[in-house]
Amino acid sequence: MARTGMHMTKKGFSFQGPADGVHALKSWITPEDDLFLVTHMGFLEIDPDQWHLDVDGLVANPIRLRLADLQAMPQREYMSFHECAGSPLAPTVAKRRIGNVVWKGVPLSLVLERAKIGSDASYIWTSGLEWGEYAEVEEVYQKDLPIWKALGEEVLLALEINGRPLTPERGGPVRLVVPGWYGTNSVKWVGSITAANRRAGGAYTTRFYNDTTASGMKPVWSVAPESVIVSPSPNDLLPADVATKIWGWAWGDHQISCVEVSVDGGGSWQAAKLGPREDRSWQRFEFPWSPSSGHHVLLCRCTNELGEGQLLSDARNAVHSVQAQAGS
Repeated sequence: MARTGMHMTKKGFSFQGPADGVHALKSWITPEDDLFLVTHMGFLEIDPDQWHLDVDGLVANPIRLRLADLQAMPQREYMSFHECAGSPLAPTVAKRRIGNVVWKGVPLSLVLERAKIGSDASYIWTSGLEWGEYAEVEEVYQKDLPIWKALGEEVLLALEINGRPLTPERGGPVRLVVPGWYGTNSVKWVGSITAANRRAGGAYTTRFYNDTTASGMKPVWSVAPESVIVSPSPNDLLPADVATKIWGWAWGDHQISCVEVSVDGGGSWQAAKLGPREDRSWQRFEFPWSPSSGHHVLLCRCTNELGEGQLLSDARNAVHSVQAQAGS
């Protein structure tokens, strides 16, 4: 049942993103206008004065926090890419809904410490306050984190994005942010946190957001290595035989160690220059190129510090390709 002081402003699944897709992402920090918005059940608006967060379950000190309580606690900023996992109904289709932002909020670990989380707790369940139906399922949007991740210094109860208070559309007044993990885990409009000794049993942890692997089902948690070409875009007509550059972004939960670019549709690959990352930001890559006149198929692929890379197709993080045209 919905709490008082809140209402749904739009119901049903919703996606918003820049018309030019990844080719719009030219800034190191992604402006909110260019950052995707995805909701399963719709958008929720909450009266900040009536919002509260209940922390319960396997804790010695169950607590209820108001917005003012969180605002009074120590806060930190953390830069991170923010990526949607794509549709749970089509998990091998690459959507490339991505941005790089700065979150600010209270470390989740501080709230769990205040609640005196029990030693028998192995998962933290987080529930959103929105309601409605998605894919013929009508239930609370609830996700879970293993305790080791929940206690990570980067996991925040966020109050701000890029230096501004969270809007209702972004999950405000308070949302969970789990840097390095797909956006499905960063619960918007958070209303309750429960410490438990098992995984949450709802549809968003059992039916949706699990990948089939050789060793069984794997939760959609850590972001796999991925890269995109920002420039050139298919709309650019490049001057032939003139020096230019191919550039874009690479990211993943684990730091990217190399990026390669192909200018012949994957026939050959060459190493690009790769920049550093801050916190869990994306990393910029560049590759010098003087295109001959005609049509070119450009691709990029990356590898992380663990040696994990990208598949050419049929994967959430499949290799990105761009059709480019050069002429005199």
